[in-house]
Amino acid sequence: MRLIVAAAILLAGLFPVAAQSPVPVAKEPRHHLKFENKYVRVFDVVVPPGDATLFHVHSNDYAFVSIGDAKLKAEVMGSQPADLIVKDGEARFTKGPITHRVTNVSSTPFRNITIEILGSPGRAAPSSPDTAPGLSTVLDNDRVHIERLVLEPGQSTSLHTHGLSALSVFVTNAKVRVDSPGQKPQILDYKPGDFRWRDAPTTHTLKNIGSTRFEAVGIDWK
Repeated sequence: MRLIVAAAILLAGLFPVAAQSPVPVAKEPRHHLKFENKYVRVFDVVVPPGDATLFHVHSNDYAFVSIGDAKLKAEVMGSQPADLIVKDGEARFTKGPITHRVTNVSSTPFRNITIEILGSPGRAAPSSPDTAPGLSTVLDNDRVHIERLVLEPGQSTSLHTHGLSALSVFVTNAKVRVDSPGQKPQILDYKPGDFRWRDAPTTHTLKNIGSTRFEAVGIDWK
């Protein structure tokens, strides 16, 4: 019996297990599709501590916003794994196509909102700038403009117009009031990882009417 087991082990060493075949991102079990239209697909991604995604294919350019800090091993298929450290609210952009997997080596779950860029609705109107002191540009390229907005309790944006359609990802618990000319004010409660698609054009102000900091990442489609 021992000889049979030893022979089986030897044969297993001669025929290595085939590498996992990559799956489309929509079929990767830790990517949960939450919203889709002809311009965007939004996935809520959760990878438990010590777990890893499958190798999966992003056929399109995409951005992601990290919800919480995480230490990861990122592996592009055919390359060696590399350390990847992300901070809460960090936004990154990646050109597609790319095939990769991510291992969470943190002691807490890794969560992010992944935003696939499928197409562009184009500019609907001229934009007017927001002069809020807590507004900063994260990234600007030929596909998207990404900015971060931070409002302390009681702070507001200026009245501004978005001429581009956009997706906002909310990083903190917050309560905000949205005022648009000619419309009733909206009171919105957000949790980390919530998101909102906005068709252009939109003119409004935002005010943090809660007791905690409001932080969001806005991704404008070019």
